[in-house]
Amino acid sequence: MSNNSLPDERELLQLVAEGNGDAYTIVFRHYSRQVFDVAMVYLKDAGMAGEIVQEVFLKIWLKRTEMDQVKSFKDYLFILTRNHIYDSFKKQLVRLKAYDIHLQHQPATRNDTDHLLLQREYDAMLDKAVAGLPPERKKVYLARKEGWSNEEISLQLNISVHTVKKQMSLAMNAVRAFVKARLHNDVIPFLLLLITLRK
Repeated sequence: MSNNSLPDERELLQLVAEGNGDAYTIVFRHYSRQVFDVAMVYLKDAGMAGEIVQEVFLKIWLKRTEMDQVKSFKDYLFILTRNHIYDSFKKQLVRLKAYDIHLQHQPATRNDTDHLLLQREYDAMLDKAVAGLPPERKKVYLARKEGWSNEEISLQLNISVHTVKKQMSLAMNAVRAFVKARLHNDVIPFLLLLITLRK
């Protein structure tokens, strides 16, 4: 969070604790952009970051009677923001797992021409993302895709296990970023699921 403190913050928080809507609005206008910026760093999505802002300040209003007891509002705000970002990640993971279960229960007839064409497009996009990786990172990614363990990759490429893990993490981040940059939001969960399955 920024070090740009709100003037008369203690007095404003006291008023917020008493249910003063005007004081709450002042606090919201001063800090909402900072919450948004922090959320964007982690979520890389303006819509989701906006939701974090709403959730954080709704929580502040619901707990307004405690605001006069908060010693450092910036620290309090950071913790709230961090927790809501973490919850957002957990919700995304739950959605991916639910989608995975949904796919597993689809009848074989789902594999029609349109579905197969879409699958080929997805595979082509993932292949393009992998092709753009640095050479060593690409080798690590492809080796993991083939089912090699970190130790096996370490021996094969003559690099440490730590380096294997780091290169794999960087590769996954790069592939996810590549996919997110090229897909509409409604198909991103499916692609992220495919990426996870292909690790």
